[in-house]
Order: sequence, then structure tokens, then C-alpha cells
Amino acid sequence: MLAASDIAFAVTDQRCRVKWANPRMAELLGLSAEQSVGRSLPALLAGAPESPTDEAVVVSWRSHDELDHRWLEISCTAMAESDLLFRAVDVTRWRDQELRAAKLGHRHEDLLRMVEEDPLTGLPNRRALTRELERQLALGVRGALLLLDLDNFKDINDLRGHPAGDRVMCTLANLLRDRLTDGQIVGRLGGDEFAVVLPGADEREAVAVADRLRTAVAAIPLSGGSGATRTTISAGVARFDSGESWQAILANADLALYASKAAGRNRVTVYEQGHYQDTALRVSVLDRLRGALQDGGFALHAMPMVKLASGRVVGHELLLRLEDNKHPRLGPGEFLPAAERSDLVLDIDRWVAGTAIDALVEHPYPGLRFNVNVSGRTLEDEDFGDFVLDRIAAAGVAPGRLGFEITETAAVTNLDAARSLAQQLRASGCRITLDDFGSGFGSFVHLKQLPITGLKIDGEFVHGIDYGSRDTVLVSGIVDIARGLGLSVVAEWVERPTQVQALSRLGVRVAQGFHLGRPEPLNALLSRPNVGWPQRPQSMEEAAEQNRARAENA
Repeated sequence: MLAASDIAFAVTDQRCRVKWANPRMAELLGLSAEQSVGRSLPALLAGAPESPTDEAVVVSWRSHDELDHRWLEISCTAMAESDLLFRAVDVTRWRDQELRAAKLGHRHEDLLRMVEEDPLTGLPNRRALTRELERQLALGVRGALLLLDLDNFKDINDLRGHPAGDRVMCTLANLLRDRLTDGQIVGRLGGDEFAVVLPGADEREAVAVADRLRTAVAAIPLSGGSGATRTTISAGVARFDSGESWQAILANADLALYASKAAGRNRVTVYEQGHYQDTALRVSVLDRLRGALQDGGFALHAMPMVKLASGRVVGHELLLRLEDNKHPRLGPGEFLPAAERSDLVLDIDRWVAGTAIDALVEHPYPGLRFNVNVSGRTLEDEDFGDFVLDRIAAAGVAPGRLGFEITETAAVTNLDAARSLAQQLRASGCRITLDDFGSGFGSFVHLKQLPITGLKIDGEFVHGIDYGSRDTVLVSGIVDIARGLGLSVVAEWVERPTQVQALSRLGVRVAQGFHLGRPEPLNALLSRPNVGWPQRPQSMEEAAEQNRARAENA
């Protein structure tokens, strides 16, 4: 009886995947009854409920060729064996009467466009695009999905205002539409993210299309109101065929897009299984980091900075460690990259700074001084400087006891933000060190642009300093320039006595590294008597000798 009915019926599983559809429902979906099986009904019949409802919903339906439009009243009812029964009734005549009675008849076409069209760009919206992708899958078409995301679009909105950002979006939408061929569908998913469905395209063809669009965007000035701006896009590519769901295809393309962003932006990445594994690991790591912030699973270890001439400790760099008693154990190199690709690093940096300030309050000896690291993401946090200075003022800590280390790479990448934060903190008396100096490009040029108080020589230049290599010339030049600018200098990665000798000859007065002292838990450092008068830590050789002596006396 249902099969012969003029009313559209379909039976689905709990996830709304079609198990059976009568001819009327298949006609609405633009497929045969056989092609409908296994497909997502809410994706093909946009607006349909995804679970049983007490009341039917009225949705706008337009045929794939856009020649026919109707209003449908759709209901979803639970059946035995966990199946769902969908019923769609054509209520176009009554709906049109309601619109005319409400004097909205002249807005009929506008209402239709609002359903499946992005109001800003005029492109198909997320609903229309996912319906088209699901239809291609139902038809058994193989192809590819591109996800395109404008790089650093937030900067355009922040610096030029949202109206300028809207104009850039419209320009980009027109550019993408003009450079695609018939049958290739581009839509806006939301924000600065676009998608392109490429029916029949293989991986090579899809990458070629993505590269063509990427090159076109980079070459054309995008009008943003106060002059034109140039920008780039990142792209993710995912192949599809009839055996997959539109949600899985979109997720795969999103993982590939994320890989493009993580690799430096302005590039095209094809989805691989490893992207899912990388993301699963990243999500797991982020969950652990959130738990560590909430439950006290972070700890700070103190790496001594030692005056080479006397062996006296002049300060400590505080290093973040994850000590949440979970397996596997994760080192900083395993959890910090994940944190820095999320907003979680903003909270972590505040925790580190706050913990350092609390320790300085509890141990007020002026000789106890800490350096903490600031991530590149935190440079963009406009409230971080105020947070630090408010905490310092409330605690009554002398600002000079707290220093901040910014890596050269992060500073160069976010030069304006780095300059702003450094000016604010230095004006209040905090120390600012440019970390890993020499690792970036144009290192010396940026010294005059950043209001810093010191440099840390990148360990790569220190590693072979005692071998008479070119590193000697470079370090000597860094020391001379730093002295001329009134900056302090610290050398990293000191692991041998011969490095100490070579650095001393070049005029380096302070260094750190395992030869001079390993990091130790901050709590252990602070619990020692006379912590304010720290002596030179044990070297590796001294510690080994002490352990041998203990073993002999045991």
C-alpha cells in the first residue's frame, strides 16, 4: 500500500540511512529506489528531521534541475526494530495561500533562495552543498571534494573591520565561481571556508584544480575597503565514491585541510589515513592537557642559568612538564605542538606565568629570578600583558625578578604583536629575552625593532663551538653586537667543559645546559634551605662521581 501511495514514504535506520523508499519518495530525492538505499535522508531531503518528532516540519524542496519547487510537510515516526518511518506530504497549495495571506507572496523567491543560498556570496550554502555531495554518492559517481580556507582571514577582520572582510569574501566567491567549469559546484560552508564538489575527478585532477584556485587567489588583489590586500588559501582534497557517507568525505577533506594549515598554509594536501591518526592523537593529547589544567597535572622544572666565571646561578628558566600519571608519558616535544595549534596554549601560558609569580611571592629573596616562555599564539593574546602586570602588582613582586622568553621565529612571524607585548612588559620592569637567536631569518635586523633586554644564542651555534668551526665567528659577532646594544647574552646547550672554555674566550658570561645543571622540579628547588643563595649545580661528571662513591660505601 505504501509503495503505491501518492504520499512519499521511506524507512531508515536510527542514523536516518534509507533502507526502503517508495517511488514517490525516490522521485523527490531525484534517484531510483535502489540508489536511495544506504543514503542519508536528511542530507538528500534537506530540512527533514533526524529523529522522531511530535509535530511535522514544513520544508522547502527544489528539484535538482531547479525547475520544480514545492513545500513538503515531513514527519518522522519510530517503528519496531529501531527503524524510522518518514512521511512527506506536498502542502504547496496551502503554504502559498498562507504566504499570500501574510502578504509575503512577493517574497516567495527570496524565501526559496534563503533556504539553500549563502546570503553574503550568493553561493550554495552548506545545506545545498552536502545535498549535492550525497546525491553524487547515491548516483555512484566517483570524484573529489575540495575544502578551501582563507589563510589568516581573522587579521583582515581585526585590522580592517568586518565590512572589509565581507567584501573580501564576495570577491573570493566570484573568483572561485569564475574559475570552475560546468558540473563543478562551489559553495560556502561558513566563515572563510568554501567547498568544491568535483564529480568524476581523480586525485591528480582534483589537486590540479585546487592548485589552480590557490594560485589565482594569491595573484589577484582582494578588495578590502582601505586598499587591496593579497592573501592565500589552504586546501584539503578527499576522494569519494558510492561506498562512503558525505560526513566521512567532509571529515577527511577537513583533516587534509588541517594538515595544509599545520604545514605552513598556502598549499594543497590530499587526505591520507595518517591524517586521521595524527588528529586522533592530537585530540587525545588535548584532552589530557585540559585535564592537567583542571586537575593539577602540570609541573614546572627549573633549568639553572650559570655565570661561567664563578659558577653561581643567576636565574632559572622554567620548563613545562606534563605529570598527570597517565600513559604514555609525554614530553614537551609531544604535547606542546598540539597545544600551540589550539587556544589551549593561551591558558597554559597564563598558568605558567601565574605559577612563577606565586613562587616569587612565597620566596621573596631578590636573587631568585625566573624566565618563562611565551608561545607564538600568546603573542596575539591582547590581554596577556595586562594579566601578567595585574598579577605582579597584586602580589607585590619586583617586575625585574620575572623574565619572558620569546623565540625569534615566533617574534618574526608576529612582529607587531611581539613588539607590543615586549614594550608593555619592559616598560613595567620585566626582562624580555629573544630566545633561539640566530635560528630565524634577518636576525640582526629585528634587534632594533624589538625592545628586548637580552639574547639566548641558539644551541645549534653552541654545539660545535669548541671544534674551531664557523660557529666561533658567528657567536663572536653576536656577543659584540649584543654588547653594543646593551643586551645580556646567554648560551644554550652547554654539554661539555670545552664548550665552557670556548664560550668564555668569546666573552659569553652566562650559559645553561646539562653540563652546568639539569632541570629539577621547581618544588624541589624551592624546598632547599637558603634557596635565595643558589650555588653552582652539580655537573654531570660530579653527579656520576657522587653516585659511584655512594655505591662503594653501600
